[in-house]
Amino acid sequence: MRSVAITTHQSLTLRGNIVFLLLAIAATALSLNGLAHSLPPSHWWQLLSSAKVSAPSEALVFYGLLPRIVVALVAGFALGLGGAVFQQILGNQLAEPGLLGVSSGAGLALAASLLYAPALWRSGPEVVALTGAGLALVLVLGVAFGRGMASHTLILAGVVVNLYCGALYALLVLLNHDFLTDLLRWQAGSLQQSGWHGARMLFPQVAIVSAAIFLMQRPIALLSLGDGTAKAFGVSSATMKVLALACASMLAAFVTASFGIIGFIGLAAPALARVLWPQTRARLVRSAVTGAVLLLLADQLVRILSQYAGDIPVGAAAGLLTGPLLVVLALRHRKPSLHYSETVTPSFVKPRPTARLTGALVFLLLVTLILAFFVGQSQTGWHIGMPSDIETALTWRLPRIVAAAGAGACLAISGFILQRSLRNPLASPDLLGIGHGAGLGLAFAIILLPVAGIWSKFAVASIGALVVLGVVVLLSWRNAFDPERTLLIGVGLGSTTNALLVLVLAGGGPKAAALLSWFSGSTGGVGIDEAIAVCVVAFLALVSGVMGHRWLELSALGDRLAGGLGVPLKTSRALALVTASVGTAAATVVIGPLSFVGLMIPHLVRIAGFRRMADSVIGCALFGALLMVFSDWLGRNIIWPWPMSPGLLAAFIGGPLLLWLIQRSERR
Repeated sequence: MRSVAITTHQSLTLRGNIVFLLLAIAATALSLNGLAHSLPPSHWWQLLSSAKVSAPSEALVFYGLLPRIVVALVAGFALGLGGAVFQQILGNQLAEPGLLGVSSGAGLALAASLLYAPALWRSGPEVVALTGAGLALVLVLGVAFGRGMASHTLILAGVVVNLYCGALYALLVLLNHDFLTDLLRWQAGSLQQSGWHGARMLFPQVAIVSAAIFLMQRPIALLSLGDGTAKAFGVSSATMKVLALACASMLAAFVTASFGIIGFIGLAAPALARVLWPQTRARLVRSAVTGAVLLLLADQLVRILSQYAGDIPVGAAAGLLTGPLLVVLALRHRKPSLHYSETVTPSFVKPRPTARLTGALVFLLLVTLILAFFVGQSQTGWHIGMPSDIETALTWRLPRIVAAAGAGACLAISGFILQRSLRNPLASPDLLGIGHGAGLGLAFAIILLPVAGIWSKFAVASIGALVVLGVVVLLSWRNAFDPERTLLIGVGLGSTTNALLVLVLAGGGPKAAALLSWFSGSTGGVGIDEAIAVCVVAFLALVSGVMGHRWLELSALGDRLAGGLGVPLKTSRALALVTASVGTAAATVVIGPLSFVGLMIPHLVRIAGFRRMADSVIGCALFGALLMVFSDWLGRNIIWPWPMSPGLLAAFIGGPLLLWLIQRSERR
């Protein structure tokens, strides 16, 4: 038996080495081809040995192509290493360097400085970006401080800060689109170089921080086994988590500050390394080297495609490359590498009687509905609606109120079902790419069919959402909707569709402003028919979640135990996936993609004290509807007559509330 295991291990290692070697050869061949296309190989040694440039072709190679290759390798190494650290310490395959708000904090700082303190921008955008990333990280660690920096607390705090900074950034871009056009391109990421300045800055930064991480390799490996195991071997889990996560975040901040947001490398490189070398102990090194090869390959493909399709940002192209790769890996992956059965229910949540909580939520929702229907601003200021105003309110306010309630309930229920059935606290309705698919369809409708009516655009958006849903179901069915494989498939499809959306935004010109408004969530153009439709879907999702509460309860125990207790895993996950996807698609088409509601409302419900599955589903529906209706009312009136996105306001309101609840729970 031992010899068979050794032979199997050697076979898997050999297979992984061959696949990695093929990727490395492809990246190297494309790089050498680009150099040879600009300068004959016979002149390479002379140029490198003398470092003297005497012709335009030599300048292109020495100051453009060579620094770009070096930067791609170093940046990919940093992102891959940072992603591996995050995934090992937090025990979650969806963790990546931007999880703790590093990238969104850097983007927010750059946008704010460009608008309100341009002198800081001129003195050095890298310093501004690093400052923003550092402040976001400090905020996350401050919220999670206590009880040994528990992984679930770090994840929740990081996601909230990330979404909050992203919402602020989106608001600044939305209100100042003409002034922040360059930031949209920066958000898409670019490795184009005009000298060795970027490489000279990045290399020593990455080298020093990477050396510190490798010195912590053994404690990081122990932390991946759990805080209790780490403490048994004498490792201070809280201190080591802070040091390791700070170093990994610094790596991402260095890359983001210099080259923009390069997405999915930090997530895809560790995933690819786990599949290629499932038994390896050198996971950090493997992930870092894999990240370097992936980013170099993506950047070289971008360089070639840019000759025919114009400037393509590598951040978006990385998503296009890693998306299909993750899907292929998910289909071929046979052995789950991580187990998440205990990650969806935070240990600090204390069970409470939920009857009063449910009653309070119902009362607050009714009050908010009445407030949103009767109270508002007009040319004469604040006023309360009278019987003579009922017809106007029914025409203009009722569709928005009903749509906001239905969409909030849909997204919250969908997020809860996904997190329970897939056993991952980072699972959200847009995780499976449904929202991105709808957004991509709407983007094409706005750009290619500018004169089309609202129903035509909704139809195209629905087709995009249904196509992505169909692909997820088709690819996951044969694997019985295994949580890890389904997550990888969803993330892969989501990265591909999101990359296409970033490309459309970066090159959409004035039409991109309309897309930005929809992406931030808006109820302005919703009719009563669409509003009623999304409420019907929300009701059906609620009924489905309540009826399947036993399956959701038992699925958190793990596949083997749940199956032994009579749960039909394949059927239950298929129904859960379809329910969550349909609810997400309905809400996204009507109101736009809202990441915060679907991702964080389930956590808010658990922290509030809902523990039983049926009660939690009802609590999610009430919380989601309440938050969205109040946000929509506030957005209509806070800076009247200019409307604000209810999606952004939902993040502004819910983010600080959830951070306060997390910190309060940690102090108990």
